[in-house]
Amino acid sequence: MIAERLCAAFQGPAEGRSIGGVTIGLAYTAVSLDDGSLGLCYTMIDRRACCTQVREFRDFDGLPASDLIEYARSDDPLERSMGLALVNALNEERAARMPRDVGPQTGVIAQLGIGSGTRVAMVGYFPPVAARISAAGAELSILDRDRGLGDRTQFMNALAAWPDVLILTATSLLDDSCTPFLQAVSDGARVVLMGPSTPMVPEVYADLPVHMLAGMVPLARDKVLAVVRQGGGTPALGPHSQKVFWLCGAATEVCDA
Repeated sequence: MIAERLCAAFQGPAEGRSIGGVTIGLAYTAVSLDDGSLGLCYTMIDRRACCTQVREFRDFDGLPASDLIEYARSDDPLERSMGLALVNALNEERAARMPRDVGPQTGVIAQLGIGSGTRVAMVGYFPPVAARISAAGAELSILDRDRGLGDRTQFMNALAAWPDVLILTATSLLDDSCTPFLQAVSDGARVVLMGPSTPMVPEVYADLPVHMLAGMVPLARDKVLAVVRQGGGTPALGPHSQKVFWLCGAATEVCDA
């Protein structure tokens, strides 16, 4: 659902733009535009032993951005990684104007009021955030398939009543696992979509229980591309990027959640 909305929302902005380059790294995918704008998304691939990963190779360099935007709703996770990286490139200027996360008072813990006794459910393990949540005295339940953390059935069953806050990795947009979590979480929970892949487009989530977006905007583009090419992850991207956020009710953006 969210992927369909993002694709529809950026079909217009993609018209008249062209692709500067597509870089698919082991950890992140980057798409640049003709004006230098750069967008990132986690590289969602089947780590199978094979000499190719793309379903059908296309050289997108120099092609119209409208040729790639359809990938944002592809049923192939790697194609969707490319499409959402393009969405983030097309949205880079807007995201850069959003409030900056520059320390404890502007981060998720402060913005969502996480403290002693707060019950936090986390989908996708964010080690630094998890450490700060625990240090704040909150209770933390983590589900991360790749790291073997948590039991999915128990976690999903608990979402209806247990958490005060749900932190959801934006990589869940790549395999459509985001929607089941949003459908299962209790109405009173505060939900944040987090990570460098996060499309900072509040209106796309307007009728969904998403209260905060926490994403990343590239600053030193050459450095960011070097990180992507060389298999670096979020910690390596951090020094060359700016964390940004959007909070429902605290910004002049669309939000009906």
